Amino acid sequence: MPDDKLLITAFPVFSSHSTNVSEDVMKIILGISPKSLNVDAELLTVDKQGSCLISQKIRDGVKYRGIIHLGLASNRDRINLERVAKNLISMSEPDNSGRRIESQKIETDGPPNLETTAPIHILDEEFEHDDFVEWSTDAGGFVCNETYYRTLHALNQTDNSDTPTIFVHLPPAEFIPAEKQAKIVTKIAESMVLRPTYDVVAALLFDDKGRILACKRPTQDAWAGWWEFPGGKVDAGESYSQALSREIEEEMGVSIEPGDLVESISFDYEDRTVRLQIWNCGIINPDSITLTEHDDSRWLSRQELLDVKWLPADLPIIIRWMEEGIPS
Repeated sequence: MPDDKLLITAFPVFSSHSTNVSEDVMKIILGISPKSLNVDAELLTVDKQGSCLISQKIRDGVKYRGIIHLGLASNRDRINLERVAKNLISMSEPDNSGRRIESQKIETDGPPNLETTAPIHILDEEFEHDDFVEWSTDAGGFVCNETYYRTLHALNQTDNSDTPTIFVHLPPAEFIPAEKQAKIVTKIAESMVLRPTYDVVAALLFDDKGRILACKRPTQDAWAGWWEFPGGKVDAGESYSQALSREIEEEMGVSIEPGDLVESISFDYEDRTVRLQIWNCGIINPDSITLTEHDDSRWLSRQELLDVKWLPADLPIIIRWMEEGIPS
């Protein structure tokens, strides 16, 4: 199998369930996914043999562009991105082979937990405002978690730990229709293996002394501790002005009216391309700000612009403003 394949796996019905939405979603994806994803699919049996299939292929030398395991979570109403696989089988019911294990390690030589190798920060950006998707740290104790752990363990043992891999638990179709879930999983796949391009808007905010506002990125985000203009990603269906007003309200609790566009650049990070627009949003009262997402903020004069460590996309603008002056 060529190593440019994105593998998507699913499971058939098990236990008392009459359907398994993961199988339905996988079949839909095969019909709707763009050729650029080059999807390969595998229906795994709900037993030890199924849980070992992909890990054995990896040990046999098969390489993948990325791996998405899908499974049914009958007690959940949202799509769950599983951050962690546990080295533990703990079954409350037998699998399709009749096997039932109360508590046992999956791999005797493996660590207690293995974390997803999918690009967490990219997925955070992509689904930040999606009410149908959330992160989970509990993949359960059944064959889903067993499959996930075996796959991650095999990737680590064969020096393929850079292969983006994640388990996605899907709710029954009564909560989210299978067609919609398939579109979301396709979006997950694109975020994992295709270089994303984001339209980002930022606010140039002044205090009454002519200083501009810089904000420090929080510890849980990519580029934690670096400084940036307040703002964020433009969501589907939003205008730039709408997106900027929403982001500033969410990040600082301040209502603004974006004015003139003062900068527009494209910048290539290692894992994404950012098309950044900076808008003059006028003067605000520093006492009106309540930070909800950033760790800190500072008001900087022209002479102080390089007193903080700016994001790479912002830095060329800042250097030019040091030389030419801040747009007013």
